[in-house]
Amino acid sequence: MATSQYFNNYDNKNEQRLIEDIITESIKIMGVDCFYLPNDNDVARDLLFGEDPVKKFQTAFPLEMYLSNASEYMGDREFFTKFGLEIRNSINVIVSKRSFSQRVPQNTFTRPREGDLIYVPFLNGTGELYEIKFTNQNKDMTAW
Repeated sequence: MATSQYFNNYDNKNEQRLIEDIITESIKIMGVDCFYLPNDNDVARDLLFGEDPVKKFQTAFPLEMYLSNASEYMGDREFFTKFGLEIRNSINVIVSKRSFSQRVPQNTFTRPREGDLIYVPFLNGTGELYEIKFTNQNKDMTAW
């Protein structure tokens, strides 16, 4: 065989667990305490347009998250339109799959969903609330 029998990169759970531990620890060291608010009204979700006109947020789960662009907000900022003031700030956060599965009950869903909310208490002095628009499921190992 051409490959080495001493290095198995795909079935070695101990090394994969070590990498997951390092990622989780780095999120705990460099991350911030946030709250994840899942949408509890899942029956009213419009499957055609992908939106929920009657959202209900009754629970909040504390999670540590890493703000990957914490130095500056992304987005178009605030501007006035003919419909009023629009605020389009956006942030990117990374959360460990292990932390998410330990703190959020796994009987309904196993990952953050689009339409759920994230509350970051320290931003802007009083905290800011963000809606999840996209979750990257193809990221390596433990990050969303």
